[in-house]
Amino acid sequence: MNILKLADSYLFSINTGLLFALMNVFMAAVAVTAFKKKHLSASGAIAAHISGVVVLYSLKLEGFILFFFFYATCNIVGKVCRSKTKKDNFEKKGSCRDAVQVCANGLMAVLASLIYLVTGRTTALIIFGAALAEATSDTLAGEIGRLSSTDPVSIWTRRKVEKGMSGGVTPLGIFGGFLGSAAIAGIWYFFFPVANGIFYALIICLSGLAGCINDSLLGATAQALYLDRENKTYTEKDKDKDGKSLELIRGVRWLDNDMVNLSSNVFSTILALALSQIIV
Repeated sequence: MNILKLADSYLFSINTGLLFALMNVFMAAVAVTAFKKKHLSASGAIAAHISGVVVLYSLKLEGFILFFFFYATCNIVGKVCRSKTKKDNFEKKGSCRDAVQVCANGLMAVLASLIYLVTGRTTALIIFGAALAEATSDTLAGEIGRLSSTDPVSIWTRRKVEKGMSGGVTPLGIFGGFLGSAAIAGIWYFFFPVANGIFYALIICLSGLAGCINDSLLGATAQALYLDRENKTYTEKDKDKDGKSLELIRGVRWLDNDMVNLSSNVFSTILALALSQIIV
């Protein structure tokens, strides 16, 4: 922690123009590397570049490291888990994230960092932590859940569903979600030593996991599900490989996986904010 504080003091004591130039060069290098390794698409790399600069400037190295931990962990775990499992009918956009996916998982954290820059309030740090905890929890739950030897069941109906279908859960996946949320909360606690920090960290962990569960509930009930009659399969994509629109059999057409991710991320931040006001 002292090393980070010392690094912050040196980095943010330089000329503002030079500081922004250095941050942009650094984030450009990170984004290009992620693009070349196919962790990010071109649009995803641009979104991640902007997000990284905003978080680094607003929350300094502590916030940026936590932000980077989320993306790095999710990409690494995703690559490993996908390499050990077969592709399913409900493959989302893959491990290469585009701008929509970056924003669905990181927008609330970026907004929270800007709020902290302007206000300096601890509540903004809590929102930041909860947003990253939920995004990490949800991503790891899905990726680690792939490795489960038991079939997933719908969190809503408790009936067996196909692997990869939104709303499907396994004990291993839920445990992975808890690990993701707890990891973010633990790092947040050490990086942001605020008054009542241990209680805020617990709230962040709880809110992150709750957001992950909310994601599964929305995925099992309101998220759009389509029927591909030609291939006799269910899918979460609204068009087949030829671009033909598919029949909507459940949910709301505009509520796709990305919108569910964003909704659950917002849910977790609101829950964390409410709990922090009630409990602490």
